[in-house]
Amino acid sequence: MRKVFLVIVLVTVATWSSQVKAQKEHGLFNRLSVGVSASTIGIGVDASTTLNRYLMLRAGVDIMPGITFDTDVDVDIDAGSSSLSESTVNLEGALKRTQASLLLSVYPFKGSSFFITGGAYFGGNKLVKINGHNEELKNAGIIIGDYKLPIDENGNVSGGIKVSGFRPYLGLGFGRAVPYKRLGFMFELGVQFHGTPKLYSDTGSIGNLFDQTDADDEFSDILDKLKVYPVLKFRLCGRIF
Repeated sequence: MRKVFLVIVLVTVATWSSQVKAQKEHGLFNRLSVGVSASTIGIGVDASTTLNRYLMLRAGVDIMPGITFDTDVDVDIDAGSSSLSESTVNLEGALKRTQASLLLSVYPFKGSSFFITGGAYFGGNKLVKINGHNEELKNAGIIIGDYKLPIDENGNVSGGIKVSGFRPYLGLGFGRAVPYKRLGFMFELGVQFHGTPKLYSDTGSIGNLFDQTDADDEFSDILDKLKVYPVLKFRLCGRIF
């Protein structure tokens, strides 16, 4: 009986010790990792910590480098007339912005790396920067969607497309924000809810064409169709403690 009792005591102590150790390993802020990522929102750096076994908090910054593209847009030669010209002008668009994020990942299944993430992105509300120049089109306007972006007296056009500065985020993926081992890998797929994109101008007042046009260019497609921003992210992280 003494041996049986001793075995029961040892098993109980061992079980209790493992539970305490697990709680300590996954307790509030007991684990920290840092990571780097590449995604559709740019190059990122972040830090993650555990809240408990099922919840992990991640904060980071993503920087989109100056990726540029060209597209031809229609021009309204007579700024004071509703009649539209067939003329076009080439504009340069630039995807360059910096945004911060605060995300909470939920791991609903014990021992699984599957997670659901919710949170928000902040800043970086200027989604696309638009620039162009044509000395023959002074004081005219270029057509983007249902709007007219003015060209100034020097033939310059400058503006862009902006979205909300606060963008809720929802995503899912595989991989632990704070890995069990020293190194870990994450794959994540989600969307930013950035609201309806809006056109802004640095060269004058924007005109509304009231659905008179059917513009076919990349800027117009962003205004009309990009209601959410897709996020595809690959992250490599290392556990500090």
